[in-house]
Order: sequence, then C-alpha cells, then structure tokens
Amino acid sequence: MTHGQGDGVDDAAPTAPDAPASGGDGTDADADADGNADADGRALDPAALADLAAEDWRAALAAAGELEPAIAREIIDTHGDRGRRAIEAVSEGRVKAYRDFTVVVGHRAEHVVEGGGCDCQDAAYNLDPADPQQRCWHALAVDVAERVGRVDDHDMWYSEVREFL
Repeated sequence: MTHGQGDGVDDAAPTAPDAPASGGDGTDADADADGNADADGRALDPAALADLAAEDWRAALAAAGELEPAIAREIIDTHGDRGRRAIEAVSEGRVKAYRDFTVVVGHRAEHVVEGGGCDCQDAAYNLDPADPQQRCWHALAVDVAERVGRVDDHDMWYSEVREFL
C-alpha cells in the first residue's frame, strides 16, 4: 500500500553518482568495493539494485550499505511522505540510539522507537498494526539508519536524560 500518493516526491529523492558495474579489467571483483553486493557477495549493478529495491527496499538497502537513488525512490514510492521524512531524518542525523531506546528527533518532540513500533500519534491512530508495511516515519527512519550505519550512538540511558532534553 502506498501512502501519500501524488505528493510530487520524485524530484525530492536524494541523488548519488552511478557506480560502475564492473572493475576496469572487465571483472566484477572491483564492483563491490562500493558495498553494492548481494547476500552471496556478488556485485550488484544499478539495475539489479533497483530490481532488489522494488522487491524489498530493506534488503536492497542492507546490500548497498548506502542510500542509492533507486532505493530512495522505492522508499518514497512505498511510503510516500512518511518515507521522505524518514530519509530526511537520517540525513540530518536525527536517529539516536541510547542504552534503553532508539529515539528519533522530530520537529516538535522526540519519539521512542522500539521493536518496530513508535510512541507517536501517527502510529497510535492512523496505521493498521496488522499491516507491517504501514509504519510511521520515525520507525522507517530507524530502519534506514540501521542499514546504512547512520545511527548516532549515545552511551547513556535515555530514561535518565530525557527530562534534560
């Protein structure tokens, strides 16, 4: 199910230079130096990465190790404005892991994301808990940040510092 259809997000997707599909010697040995490999370690060219993204953007993101344009488009196509806001939060470093919780800093509040669920109003009132594709942007941001290594780790208990933030 696609959320936020027609929100004109195609031109808002992040861009990155295209990586070559093979090394200079015609082999794929150099191709995975940029991290674009499948679970078996085989290099993925941009078209294969796009196909994997269409199948499951989480798997494609884990294989790429970075937010490639095809994956960003798939996240936005699948989740609409929620996907775009998640990508923005990750790029702005607003996903923070504490000893007890992962927190996403929103524009008005911080939201605790735990076990794929979130304490925000969107998750509580607008999403179908029986549909795993329906996620708030905070939970989506955690999914993205974890797969691209962009979680800001804090070696402290969120429950102890929350009142000071």
